[in-house]
Amino acid sequence: MKHRLVIAAAAAGFLVLAGCAQPDAPAPDDTTVPPVPPTAVSPTEEPADPADEDESLEGEPSLFGPEAGADMTIVGVEYPGTIALLETPGETASVISDLDPLTAILTATGNNWSLPDSTWYELDSGESTGWVNARNLTQLGQTDDATSAIVEAEGRFSADSIEELGLQVAEFYASDEPPSRVVKSGPAERGDLHEVTYDVVGLGDDSVMGYRLHVFGLPAEDAAETETTEGAVTLRTVERTVMCARGVTGEGLCV
Repeated sequence: MKHRLVIAAAAAGFLVLAGCAQPDAPAPDDTTVPPVPPTAVSPTEEPADPADEDESLEGEPSLFGPEAGADMTIVGVEYPGTIALLETPGETASVISDLDPLTAILTATGNNWSLPDSTWYELDSGESTGWVNARNLTQLGQTDDATSAIVEAEGRFSADSIEELGLQVAEFYASDEPPSRVVKSGPAERGDLHEVTYDVVGLGDDSVMGYRLHVFGLPAEDAAETETTEGAVTLRTVERTVMCARGVTGEGLCV
């Protein structure tokens, strides 16, 4: 009799359990597979560092060069030539755009790069950012009248053309050691006053890089008031603007 009661109680318990809701168990006719929570997987590669793009670039950051925000001027480019704004430092880099030395408005970013045989400055042209060789860049300083110094030293130059006259003035300022570059950097204009611009670049001074010389000449028939020599054009005035190699003070003096 006791055995029958135990079996009956066990059977009743089974029926109670079978009738209870089981929240974690799927219904018998449910074929949906429960979603599996995503597992965090560590990436196999880290994001690329932009600095790594320069790993193949020769050279290193330069300790010298213009500060961010400095106004830069292109010099030493033969008129009417242009100069390339490049993607990276180096003569073989891809060209972003060609800059007109007479109209380009350039601002230094403060990034400067040194290669074994050259130094490069990164510039913002207003439309794009790229690199230009430092040998063609300067910060312009003060402008003064250099006519008296030339006349006192050499007399009043005269030449057959304003281009030749400008070259004489440029050679007066050029250095032999190191040999500086003399370049006609602006157009020759003829009128009541003839005028032309020459750049003398590379004087070997760590402060004064060179001079931009705006030369004015009088046609021979208008030169009666000056001390003249034979020639079609006689020197009238020389405006000399200093090119600063290391920066400019608030007064326009080279650092």
